[in-house]
Amino acid sequence: MKNIAKLVAVLLCICMLFTSCAPAETSEYSQEVQNLEKLCLVWGYSKYRHPAFYTGEKDWDEELLALIPQVQEAKTDKETNQILYDWFESLGQADFGETRNHQSWKNQDPDKIDIQADISWSKDNNYLGEKLSSALQKIEILPTVKGESTPPVKNNGSNGMLQFNEKNYPDFDYGDLNDRLLGLFRVWNAVEYYFPYLDLMDENWHDLLPEYISQMLNANDRHSYDLILASMTAKLRDPHVSFTDTESITEELGEYLIPVNLMLIEGYPVVVDIFSKDCQLQIGDSIRKFNGQEIWEVIKERQKYISTSTDEKVRSMVLNDYLLTSHEQMMEIIVLRDGKEQTFEVKGYTRQEVYGQIREIASKKKIITSKILEENIGYIQMGTLTEENINETMDKMVETDGLILDLRVYPHYNAALLMQRYLSKGLGKVPMQWGDPMTYYPGAYLYRDQTMGMNTISEHKGEYSEKPVVVIIDEGTWSFGEYIAMIYQTNENVILLGENTIGSDGDRKTILLPDQTSQGEKREFSFTCFGVYGPNMEQVQRIGLTPDIEVHPTIEGIKEGKDELKEAAVTYIQEQNAK
Repeated sequence: MKNIAKLVAVLLCICMLFTSCAPAETSEYSQEVQNLEKLCLVWGYSKYRHPAFYTGEKDWDEELLALIPQVQEAKTDKETNQILYDWFESLGQADFGETRNHQSWKNQDPDKIDIQADISWSKDNNYLGEKLSSALQKIEILPTVKGESTPPVKNNGSNGMLQFNEKNYPDFDYGDLNDRLLGLFRVWNAVEYYFPYLDLMDENWHDLLPEYISQMLNANDRHSYDLILASMTAKLRDPHVSFTDTESITEELGEYLIPVNLMLIEGYPVVVDIFSKDCQLQIGDSIRKFNGQEIWEVIKERQKYISTSTDEKVRSMVLNDYLLTSHEQMMEIIVLRDGKEQTFEVKGYTRQEVYGQIREIASKKKIITSKILEENIGYIQMGTLTEENINETMDKMVETDGLILDLRVYPHYNAALLMQRYLSKGLGKVPMQWGDPMTYYPGAYLYRDQTMGMNTISEHKGEYSEKPVVVIIDEGTWSFGEYIAMIYQTNENVILLGENTIGSDGDRKTILLPDQTSQGEKREFSFTCFGVYGPNMEQVQRIGLTPDIEVHPTIEGIKEGKDELKEAAVTYIQEQNAK
């Protein structure tokens, strides 16, 4: 018995020894996927940094397409690393020593630099092998490129000057894995190095890569290819994300659309406009179920392909373009009307028909840029105010007792900036911090005080620098609208009233996709490329701007045709003047 006990003890020790020395659990993804993931990382890093691509000596697309089959067939990590090292060396000279870019990097204030791209993998000898890792580190800071160049990205470091240089291929083949991976890798790396909010995502951008490579391996047509790109970029939680052609999303979610406009009111989508006389829905109907599903379940499904800042902030592209859609023309909708749930079979129309009805109704409406309300308060609709009519508009407002600026729709660029001259006596406070992508360190952002809209205005009239001014905001206030609201808010007499904005700030740029639309036109992908924060680096993206006075529309108000936010703005101005 003692010998048996000893034997058991020895066997247990041996088992424990082998267990503790066992290799770490392998990735859930195949060797093929892991190889392609590494290729995407190394190719993208080199694309945005290697001098051979800036001088035009090498074509980054051709290099990738040639590499994919080699890397795909590699049997081990070591073999993959050797293939990628040999390829990197074939690009030509990479080590230029200390250049002026290195010196510029050293001279930057580290407190003003934010590195968003995660390139820690490039310094991992265990992951890449020592030779490849050392080679990549030579171009971490892009060497100074002399002479003419056509870089993958042009950026002079100032607002609006970022430009992606990419090719589009008429013969793009959705059935060819190489072509599909070119599209995936192009988009993934553009985001990796030129999206300023990677740290604000719910999921790690790198962790998503093998998942979507795996999906792309199993795709075989345009529809699946498009949905993979749409679902991946929806993870950015950036409402600036869009594609020039959304045909595949329409095919997936349904070609028929209920002809109504919706707003989130009291926690549910509510009908605020109807574009068809035979629609059974009424203004004020609160949508509770759609084709048997709870409406928020439907919204969540739609958000798989549409990028929204949060689950709760559902911009109009979800509410009005993709929520009440189906492959069947007749749709079952359960609404809450006058406190009771009612069920309707509602007829849908094609998008072309609905958009045509909207255009027809809009063409008959009188456009009102501004008016003086009965209370002698000026009201300006910032979506129709233009550079051409701003002086005339403001001349009419000069004797009013206060001003309401409605920013619930997208404002005209120059007119919105010029409005600041009427609100401010001078430069005032810095409204925000602006993040420029750094030219010689892809993936890094240099932050600076942004005064555009303030120091670009030479003439400061300031007629409304003392009078109360209310800026109305809600979820329709986004992007440039949020930017403008931040500028106006620097004036002490200006308050924001209404609902929280959507939280999508910063300049949006587009990158050409390698494939074309079904009509043979070039396709583009858009996303935020410049960062915007509050004056003390407060987060705006995904959070939005919080109003000084919170006011929400109600279902009863909508049914009665009231604009409750506008009414609250009038009340506030009257109260200020009564003090």
